[in-house]
Amino acid sequence: MANVRFGTRLFDAELVIFDKDGTLTDFATSWVPIFDIRIDLIIEKAGLPGLRDTLRREFARAFGIDGAKVDPFGPYPYTAPWEDEVIFSTVLYRHGTPWHEAKAAAHAGIEEAERLFDRTRSTRLYPGVKETVLRLKERGLLVSVATADILPITGPTLKNLGLYEAFDFIVCADMVQNEKPHPEMIEKTLEALGVGRERAAMVGDSVVDMEMGKRAGLGLVVGVLESGIANEKILSKNADVVIGSVRDITVEG
Repeated sequence: MANVRFGTRLFDAELVIFDKDGTLTDFATSWVPIFDIRIDLIIEKAGLPGLRDTLRREFARAFGIDGAKVDPFGPYPYTAPWEDEVIFSTVLYRHGTPWHEAKAAAHAGIEEAERLFDRTRSTRLYPGVKETVLRLKERGLLVSVATADILPITGPTLKNLGLYEAFDFIVCADMVQNEKPHPEMIEKTLEALGVGRERAAMVGDSVVDMEMGKRAGLGLVVGVLESGIANEKILSKNADVVIGSVRDITVEG
């Protein structure tokens, strides 16, 4: 255990659990560009090129995206790929596509988008993240990842970023029965690492990360502002402390 400072808050920690997208990795280098690629492919596969502009607006609205702004209470920062398929399919169905065809178009478009835009290689860390995680490890802390992404993407992404081996445990949406904000991801992590919840901190950029940490009864829940999706007022509803970046985490003593 070590005295870890999260901004203004000092916490005697044994484990720090990180969200991935928007906390460790830059949301703008991964999920923002792939959204447009998904839309184009799904419209093409649904055979609706004449409705391109209308569908682009409705897809964006359904996911809580308005230009460069992402609704912190909307689905896009949190949903797993299979949930994205349902949202895309619902919009297509509303425009006359039979449900089974809408689902097929959404599924195929999402899968092809992952092949065309390789998130495992396109994703970038926020500045200072790697140094911070490695410093925590050097000081004897356990570090882990709890993400709404899937393991086939998360594993290779972290390997390409040079951080995979640093994490003591990684849990993804396809490894649990219940997704965020249900505390199953945290419970799974605590059990695997043998850490008491009172010595664990959750660090994330979203309202579901904060709620998950609180539901799990963790010793500290930390909000991060760097992604810009949720502001301090929103995160503070469930966070014990809000920091600007993972860079603001240091070990004292």
